[in-house]
Amino acid sequence: MSSNRIAIKFGGASGQGINTAGRMLTQSINRTGLFTFSSREYPSLIKGGVASYQVDISNKEVFSSKRKYQILSTMSEESLHKYLPNLSENGVLIHDGEEIEFTPDEEIHIKKNNLHVIYLNSEKIALENGGTEIMGNAVLLGFIWKILKQDSQILVEEVLEMLSGKDIDTETETKCLLAGFNHPLYRDELSEGIQLPIPTQTHRSLLVTGNEAIALGALAAGMRVYYGYPMTPASSLLKFFGDTAHESKIVFKQAENEITAALMSMGSMYMGTRALTATSGGGFDLMIETISCCGMSETPFVVVLAQRIGAGTGLPTWTGSGDIYTAVKGGHGDFPRCVISVSDATSCFSIIQKAFNIADKYQLPVIVLSEKQISEAIYSVEGLPKVEKMYRDLKPSEKRYEITDSGISPRWIPSKGLQPYLHTSDEHTEDGHSTEDAEEVKAMSEKRARKILALKTEIPEPTLYGNPNSDTVFIGYGSTKNALLDTIQINENISYLHFEYIFPLKADKILKFVQEGKRVVLLENNQSGQFGKLIAEETGLQIKEMYLKYDGRSFSVDDILDYLNR
Repeated sequence: MSSNRIAIKFGGASGQGINTAGRMLTQSINRTGLFTFSSREYPSLIKGGVASYQVDISNKEVFSSKRKYQILSTMSEESLHKYLPNLSENGVLIHDGEEIEFTPDEEIHIKKNNLHVIYLNSEKIALENGGTEIMGNAVLLGFIWKILKQDSQILVEEVLEMLSGKDIDTETETKCLLAGFNHPLYRDELSEGIQLPIPTQTHRSLLVTGNEAIALGALAAGMRVYYGYPMTPASSLLKFFGDTAHESKIVFKQAENEITAALMSMGSMYMGTRALTATSGGGFDLMIETISCCGMSETPFVVVLAQRIGAGTGLPTWTGSGDIYTAVKGGHGDFPRCVISVSDATSCFSIIQKAFNIADKYQLPVIVLSEKQISEAIYSVEGLPKVEKMYRDLKPSEKRYEITDSGISPRWIPSKGLQPYLHTSDEHTEDGHSTEDAEEVKAMSEKRARKILALKTEIPEPTLYGNPNSDTVFIGYGSTKNALLDTIQINENISYLHFEYIFPLKADKILKFVQEGKRVVLLENNQSGQFGKLIAEETGLQIKEMYLKYDGRSFSVDDILDYLNR
């Protein structure tokens, strides 16, 4: 009987083509009608270190990586020693190179779990078939495909489709794929403990990273300008928009720094053009002055804050979610803002559209929180959600900053024939003139604050997944959702309350669960439990039980199950 989920992991050094091999496998599996989730871990190095690429495969939608895998392919001794302990029972180790000496503990692990060890010199095989050393990845892929007992034609067709238009000898690439697939080192017992699940669909899913989904959602929302500066893990947004600007017809600009990117984005939004910028950690710190200015001048602004772990430079290529306080409270003075968190490709696509609509309607900055794990992981989805209707309510008036009950003032785009107005970052009167009058300052500050009260009535409640009658409720945001959804498929006696809107916060459901005597567990990818502190600040509720992870790795199904069983 086949399992409904297996995982395959590639390990090696940066620059050895691990990502290429992983992506080829992901797309080839997708061609069979199965679902995948692919994620990679890598050091902040161009070459060297230890990197990995893991492909989780299921006949249901899969949202996270499992800790254990059935096939491990290593291209360096260091990666072999690092990843071997999590190779599961009856698994296959394929080492690309000469035989190595295992440690005593590794020998015990191999024997105890009946692991199969294969030494496959893929580079040598590629050269023997007229290819280059880099085509060793094709040999390796072909060998893995045989273990999975899949049709070689599917693999060949998918790889050639991926390489279409590139300066690559496709005939030789095919020979290398088949050389691996037909290699005499393969034996039937390698496949006995590794059976792909039976597909539940006959068509391909859409493969998309979190950042790609954000980009597509922004374009669907009418974004016409992108300004950015490279900073992992937001950099792939910059690359995507740069690579596709000629097709999307947007204005694309790589600024000289994050300050400039933010200012240019503010200027475009002021003139009525939807603009986007994205950054991480320290880059966001540089943008905060502009964000404060947008709050005072009531200029719509949208920024993606792609989080990574650590203060300072931290671990620039690893995941975390420790920037909640920066997003919610960063900036000088009091001004309204909205903070929303994405969790997967589907939410990335829809939430960025909601962000633009909220920014335009409430005339304030909207910060979209993402994480490295979400930004770079490849999700296989049935399709993307329906495009949000674009909000646009421009109406000329005599007073640009008119004091209203909702806090929302009339807005119009400066242009010929319309009432001119002063637009300044100083405190101002209803018509935009600077003021230091105490009563006017107080009234204008209170007007802006009322926007949050109005917005809070509009945003949805957090979503409850799983068993509504369960005694244990996990609470979280961002990528924690993915591990919990996968866990719920295994353990039906838990539930998960997922927050997209971090600020303003709707916490009535949490209070209800506590009043009902349920076990409430907070999940966060940071050391201090920042979301828990925000909940306490907003509601007075102290969530005592917290499961925090702050090692640069995202939560896995195994983590949650271990926590429940401890």
